[in-house]
Amino acid sequence: MIDFLFIELYIKKKYDQKVEEYFNIHKMSVSSWRKSNQIPERRLYEFSLKEGTSDIEELFKILYKN
Repeated sequence: MIDFLFIELYIKKKYDQKVEEYFNIHKMSVSSWRKSNQIPERRLYEFSLKEGTSDIEELFKILYKN
């Protein structure tokens, strides 16, 4: 499973957005994710659909392909 910190880094680097903006949710929800360093399965699935993968190696390649 991808941890929250990686997803936060990915979203910030690729889109220059906060997690709250990317998922269009309230800060309170994301606060609990930060504390536990986990993201709910539903949001992980949404992330995977948007990005085309949930494989960390592939996501790194997307970020650093230049």
